Amino acid sequence: MNTFSGVLSVSRAADHPLPTSKDRFVFKNRTRFIILLLCTLCLSIAQSNTLTLNFTIICMAGDPINIDQYNTSGTIFQTDNVTYSEVTILAQQRYIYTPNEKNMLFSFVAVGAMVAVYPVMWLIQKYGSRSIVTIFGFFSALCTALIPLCAYLGFYWLVAMRFLQGTGLSTGFTLIGIVTRQWSMQKQSAFYIAFLTCFFQFAPIFTMPVAGALCTSSLGWSFVYYLHSIITCVLFLLFLYFYREQPRLHSFVSAKELDRIKRGKGNTAEREPIPVKAIITSNAIIAVWISAIANFMGIQVTMQFSPTYLNKVMGFPVELTGVFSAIPQIATFILKLFAGLLADKATCCSPLTSVKIFNCLAIGGMGITFFALAYIPTSMPTFGLIMLICCCSIVGFNCGAFFRSSAIVAAQHNHFVMGVNSFINCFSSLLAPVVVNIFVRDDTWAEWWYVWMVHGIIMTFCNIYFILFGRAEPAEWTKQGYGAIVANEPADVVRSCPTDEKKIIVPLNDKCYANF
Repeated sequence: MNTFSGVLSVSRAADHPLPTSKDRFVFKNRTRFIILLLCTLCLSIAQSNTLTLNFTIICMAGDPINIDQYNTSGTIFQTDNVTYSEVTILAQQRYIYTPNEKNMLFSFVAVGAMVAVYPVMWLIQKYGSRSIVTIFGFFSALCTALIPLCAYLGFYWLVAMRFLQGTGLSTGFTLIGIVTRQWSMQKQSAFYIAFLTCFFQFAPIFTMPVAGALCTSSLGWSFVYYLHSIITCVLFLLFLYFYREQPRLHSFVSAKELDRIKRGKGNTAEREPIPVKAIITSNAIIAVWISAIANFMGIQVTMQFSPTYLNKVMGFPVELTGVFSAIPQIATFILKLFAGLLADKATCCSPLTSVKIFNCLAIGGMGITFFALAYIPTSMPTFGLIMLICCCSIVGFNCGAFFRSSAIVAAQHNHFVMGVNSFINCFSSLLAPVVVNIFVRDDTWAEWWYVWMVHGIIMTFCNIYFILFGRAEPAEWTKQGYGAIVANEPADVVRSCPTDEKKIIVPLNDKCYANF
């Protein structure tokens, strides 16, 4: 890796699969949607792998096996409630963790993902997304399969494996940036972002019922991990076989579909050096990252603490909080798809106006619901539940907000911007319990008032910043050859940083051209 004048420059071997077919129509000019679905499934299972412990940790402490009941055949263990096979005995004994130990087990996934984000971006830049994402996918499968053994070996073995398991998440947002740039049509980019980011919803929707069913079966909680590991291997084998970073290199992409994908995008064939300095000093990208901070802080606090708030503050019974906590995931999924289609189809306003409206709906709207939650009394639990569902689901508009702004402004370098978003997401997951613990001791309404108000203020501030500095036009540093120009400048030449205000004419989709 060579870094010179703020440009990250790496070289990687070219990918050499069969060239694009001009005659084959295997998927009727819809190969890009197969890629979209496959990548979303891979992202979902990687996320599911990290959620397995969240659901099985209760089972791990329950119904311990009495070794004295081990029968003479040497293969069966009998308890009062269920019979266990020898395969499961290793992981079915006794695993009771203190609150601090549980926090470590949950948080080290995020730590692992944070540590791996930058190395993964560099590896993908050098070797391409296909091989690196596949390797990390198989590594996630291996780590998931080893969780029961590590639980048996000891707490710190389990912590270490959770850290390694978290590295499997580090490819997620970088892959989203690449797939959106390379495989979506220009007028479908918001829908691609919406669908790909649905892995946040797909993962718990899949893992919750599977974990519940296996935990209460004779197979035991350890098979939750083995099943997830097997599914992970299958999906990433399909990814390795079918995925190509460049549509022109995919043998199932017809000439007609390739023309649709490339239309209005400019050159997407070669990976260019990343102008790191220009990106991190761009007001437009800083606005994206500030909105991402608000977005992920809101998501993490509601995702992690909704059951606690509904049960301890609003008084819903435990058996209902799990069901109610799943409703926002389904609502968010539906709203994301609607918002993605709306953002792509809406031509009544400029892209800049569009991304700011969607950001106001997503980030500003979440801020308003946080303020509302702060003032809903415990005597109105149903209204509180409805407002919490609105708070969780309204963020689905983010696909047409700062995510879309990032895709337009950063263009071919969006995978780098999305990689930083991955880091922000992991950091937010660590920050959420810290913020809650500062104010909450006894789970009273008055304590949670401060939690909701703080998050409402953060959402409002971040949304205002995006309104002021958010952009929806390709930046100067996305122009072809920008990295080479910077790298060849003499060291003593003082060059002002590029600005996002230079006037250019860019085709944003098939129907809309904007002057900037």
